[in-house]
Amino acid sequence: MALMDILAEAQGGQFFANAGTSVGLDANSAARALSVMCPAIAAQLKAKSEEDPQTYESLLELLADDGGDSVLDDREELASGEALRDGNAILEDIYGSREAAIREMRKLAGEVPETSLGKLAAIGATAVLGALSRSNTAMPLAGAAPLAGGLLGTIVSELVKGAVQGATRTLAPRKRRRRRSYSSYFGKKRKRTTRKRSSQRRPSLEDIFGEILGTRRR
Repeated sequence: MALMDILAEAQGGQFFANAGTSVGLDANSAARALSVMCPAIAAQLKAKSEEDPQTYESLLELLADDGGDSVLDDREELASGEALRDGNAILEDIYGSREAAIREMRKLAGEVPETSLGKLAAIGATAVLGALSRSNTAMPLAGAAPLAGGLLGTIVSELVKGAVQGATRTLAPRKRRRRRSYSSYFGKKRKRTTRKRSSQRRPSLEDIFGEILGTRRR
């Protein structure tokens, strides 16, 4: 599912309205701004992962750990202090600094008031990570053949635990566990990746981002 479709469905279809409310914008203004900011953030994360092996490793760790997409469902968590800190850490990591990130966001969504832009950018960055987590773990496992070269097939091969978590999410309701802070994967405070490398083929960035960016070949 494409990134903006995931966000449009989040929080019972109220994601954009809730994001807007948290920064003083109406739903339509928030949706217009996020519709250009979020894909740009996702594309920048992909580009940074291509040039920086540690960012790629952090991304793999996030997905393999079932890094959590609860921010997409919980209105209060969306605009919480932790979620905003996470968003700023992501922006700083992939753009080099928060200031550089805000400059780029201003080019894309210059109609957003300065007082709202920074917070909305942080919300967008956190939402992108949540959407990536959801896109790459919410595929049905039972009775379905894995996509050739897809991320799910790789994680099933490499991390049985991760596959079981994905199956549990798909097939049965469960108590949502507390989301691990994204700043433990990205930003200055991230924990260094120590996951043992597998001999199996590792997912490509197209495997990871193709669905949400709409670039995966059918």
